[in-house]
Amino acid sequence: MNVRFIDTSVMMNLLEVPGRCADSQMIKDEFRQIIDNKEVLILPIATIIETGNHIAHISNGNSRRTIASKFGEFLRKTAEGEAPWKLYGIELDKEGLVYLADHIEENAMQQVGVGDMSIIHAYEQYKSNTPGIGRIMIWSTDRHLQGYIEENVSETTYRRRRKS
Repeated sequence: MNVRFIDTSVMMNLLEVPGRCADSQMIKDEFRQIIDNKEVLILPIATIIETGNHIAHISNGNSRRTIASKFGEFLRKTAEGEAPWKLYGIELDKEGLVYLADHIEENAMQQVGVGDMSIIHAYEQYKSNTPGIGRIMIWSTDRHLQGYIEENVSETTYRRRRKS
């Protein structure tokens, strides 16, 4: 099973948000390939919040309404289990807050925001709690998130647990 966490940068391209979708055709082509390959897509809550914030700041009211409507449909289909992705990371618990607190300074210095940090945390949680993962990645156009890709995850996790 191959798993991709959808970053806000990818959602911006899927929705064609003005000024934030330079890679729209490439992302849409890759999206079709992902669907054809039956990869698991994960929509983190941070991506939903960040996407909504970007949509709210679109200067053209007609574009803002159209894209907000399309995003609303994405959310409705997600809630009804009809979207090509699954919602993950809907709750920030004590462990998540401690993770953010422990890493916020170093990430801020690298200009990595709390939204991206929470996506990384959800990625790490999913990876350690889900058996049968072949490859897992954060699907992003942002360079600092593109490095989150691992092959043969379940094998590595199994070996790590077995040695303990």
